[in-house]
Amino acid sequence: MKFVRNIENFFEKYIEGFFNKQFTSGLQPVEIAKQLARMMEDERTVGVSHVYVPNHYAVYLRREDYERLEPYSAAVCGELAAYLTEESRRKGYTMAGGPQIELFADEKLVNQAFRVTTSFTEAPYEESSNQLEGVPNSGDTRVFDKLNPALLDRFPQQLLHGLLTVIDGLDAGLKIDCTTNRINIGRRNTNELPLTDMNTSRLHAYIVYEDGSHVIHDAKSLNGTYVGSHRITHKQLKNGDRIRVGNTEILYEVK
Repeated sequence: MKFVRNIENFFEKYIEGFFNKQFTSGLQPVEIAKQLARMMEDERTVGVSHVYVPNHYAVYLRREDYERLEPYSAAVCGELAAYLTEESRRKGYTMAGGPQIELFADEKLVNQAFRVTTSFTEAPYEESSNQLEGVPNSGDTRVFDKLNPALLDRFPQQLLHGLLTVIDGLDAGLKIDCTTNRINIGRRNTNELPLTDMNTSRLHAYIVYEDGSHVIHDAKSLNGTYVGSHRITHKQLKNGDRIRVGNTEILYEVK
């Protein structure tokens, strides 16, 4: 009960007042927060001297809830991140890299309001409990132990770093890095990859980081999204894949 009260008190103070003015029905941010806190607890990993929790949380929503929350996504994600930071600090957990929370639409959600996946975007190293013992004149020297090898599978050995380059179309030459952040593609000028191609939708497609790979999703665009010669709804990208949206062709490369 104390766990629930902590969440409710936080959101009453920081979130509910604002969001209740914006919408009064459907999925509420406090429901997402409760699930994120449970996921953080369930996915914790015990190291030598620290308890690690995931720092990347992908929240998949039904299309109608996503469209309702999307205008406030920055505020929602910011407050959810603040809550997880406070919860991890209160429980003495270590969250390497700081919380990253992203919202996505999932057309396949039918029997549940939303789902959450978690990941570690960087592998932490543990500070030795014997740090500086018997080491004279060590100054600011710090000694770190690697995590137990049995735990390393929980953490990425190297963050996947992709590069998107427009190779054909009005925006040829435009480039953007592709790591763990969502990349929106289309005519909307707030997109991470904004296009001037009038044959693309305002939000035509988007790329997200899922299970160690970059996955492109079509955003119900009018003219469709293609990888190679195949029209896709979503597809895991591979080095050298060519993405076509409207009259624009984009090359995906792994750096």
